Amino acid sequence: MTDTNTPISKPGLLARPGVQIFLAALLFLSVTVIADRYLRGVRLDLTEDALYTLSGGTKDVLGQFDEPVTLTFYFSKSLAAPYPQLLSYGKRVEDMLRAFEARNPENIHVSIIDPEPFSEAEDDAVAAGLKGIQLGDGSTLYLGLRATDSTDGNGVIPFFSEEREKFLEYDLVKMLAGLDRSGQKTLGLLTQLPMQFGPGGPQAMMQGQAQPYVLYDQLGEAFKVTEIQPDFDALPEGLDILLVVHPPMLSEDQLFAIDQYVLKGGRTLVFLDPHSEAMNPRATAPSASTLGPLLGAWGVQMPEGKVVGDASLAQRVQMGGYGPDSVKDYVFWLAVSKGFLAEDDPVSGSINNLNMASAGVLEPLEGATTRFTPLVRTSTVAMLFDASRAVGMPDPDSLIRDLAPTGQAYTLSARVTGPAKTAFPERVAAAGGPVQNPASAEGEINLVITSDSDLFDDRFWVQLQDLLGQRIVIPLAGNGSYVLNMADQLSGSEALLELRGRGISKRPFDVVDDIRREAEAKYLAEEQRLENDLQATEDRIAQLEAQKPEGSAVLSGDQEVEIDRFRDQLLETRKALREVQRSLRSEIDNLGSWLAAINIVLMPLLIIAFALLRVVLRRRKRANQLG
Repeated sequence: MTDTNTPISKPGLLARPGVQIFLAALLFLSVTVIADRYLRGVRLDLTEDALYTLSGGTKDVLGQFDEPVTLTFYFSKSLAAPYPQLLSYGKRVEDMLRAFEARNPENIHVSIIDPEPFSEAEDDAVAAGLKGIQLGDGSTLYLGLRATDSTDGNGVIPFFSEEREKFLEYDLVKMLAGLDRSGQKTLGLLTQLPMQFGPGGPQAMMQGQAQPYVLYDQLGEAFKVTEIQPDFDALPEGLDILLVVHPPMLSEDQLFAIDQYVLKGGRTLVFLDPHSEAMNPRATAPSASTLGPLLGAWGVQMPEGKVVGDASLAQRVQMGGYGPDSVKDYVFWLAVSKGFLAEDDPVSGSINNLNMASAGVLEPLEGATTRFTPLVRTSTVAMLFDASRAVGMPDPDSLIRDLAPTGQAYTLSARVTGPAKTAFPERVAAAGGPVQNPASAEGEINLVITSDSDLFDDRFWVQLQDLLGQRIVIPLAGNGSYVLNMADQLSGSEALLELRGRGISKRPFDVVDDIRREAEAKYLAEEQRLENDLQATEDRIAQLEAQKPEGSAVLSGDQEVEIDRFRDQLLETRKALREVQRSLRSEIDNLGSWLAAINIVLMPLLIIAFALLRVVLRRRKRANQLG
């Protein structure tokens, strides 16, 4: 028999909820203090691109320093205390610098200075070229870095902008790699784009409004850039790489010079275009570029006067007006995501996305001796349009309706390598005789060809901000990484390849976009049918009204009846058209509402349900123990 009078033992002190909460809070605070003091360099990096872990390229660059380098970090920590976001970012920079020092402690030395107002440290920060934020009390908050080496190399980051936090490691390594410019490679640039002036060209420069392309500045930081004038007679000597971007019309002599440079092993990057929007956004005819017979000699062709449209990769663009109808898919502006970039290539595989505009396509020639390796492709929901349709202000809806997918994935950029012959065999043969630098009839070539030059234009891939007179560049796509990494890789320098693409990612809602595109395609087709019926009805009414008897202003009874019938049909058609447009907006809005509900309501409900379930299970467990 069970003894029902057995007393139930009372829970001990540690079993009381209040004591448990107090001990948990004490433990949390203790762990936080210990971690902040002794484990600040230790972190668990769960980001997809490992943004908080030193990359292999960074470790390689840091390991190459065999001379002392001093990194002086000016951080107004005491002034940043009231601003948690700035304080946290400053600590992140300090942690990154400490991690750099730990990789090469013998040659990399970090100094952290808190420049108090009106102190010598503040004077040093100003003298180093740092910029600060003026606070309300008149003091200046500094968050910048100066790097120096033993050979008078000097690098400065005037102020660490929070907008570039994802690119912190790259900015630091780029500055360190630039301390010694003696080993920089030489890049020859041939282009007719206003890269060194920006929009407005030389006129903008004369008005003091020049703003060079971001990519032009970045090329100048990574290479010794030699500009090749449009009327050049010969390519400069000693080039490590030749960059040809939307070139002007070239003479046969100039094309022959490029032909010989490539055949003799010169590494080359070529960006052609069936219509360059960067050249003249207000053009009334396509602005195309070509290299004449050179592409054919390299085993490649680019269909003349054709641009590719892609419904799957189309960018959403603002077309004026308000509401959902003002934003449309523009099939000539492509947002090429990672799935359409060759992952096994060291360059295209290191970036996440590219933005291109009015691009052409590349195709290997049948029987070519060269190897054609695609790097960037379209989706299969694409087709070729006449380049004239990309000029001016094309109608996005019309382009979508006319797009009949061919099922082919077109190549936008490709590596071309292997044996090739000259495009000018007659000139090579005519040269004859022993000369110091004889012309080559054939050779091994190594180049990359891309069928778009607009990817250099800032408006397609970066957002620009001004902070304390410093131009802050926020990449929205990997265009800069693609060009710089390709130039680095072809010229034999790969230290920064892994770094440039990190942090640049656009994560599209693929399922949402597919649903939206399907809805738009369905309603646009119905809208077009109704508009055709509407036009036909209006034409029929106009014809009937024109059939009045000569000299009479009165229609016959049958004509009036028929006109009334057509007018009723006209009103019904207009009503149906409005309903189609309303349905399109409604379906897209409903989709947005469902997503908002999932984000706002569903997740909190799941958390509450989990908490309630845990409470119920704990009560059952306690009841079983007491029973």
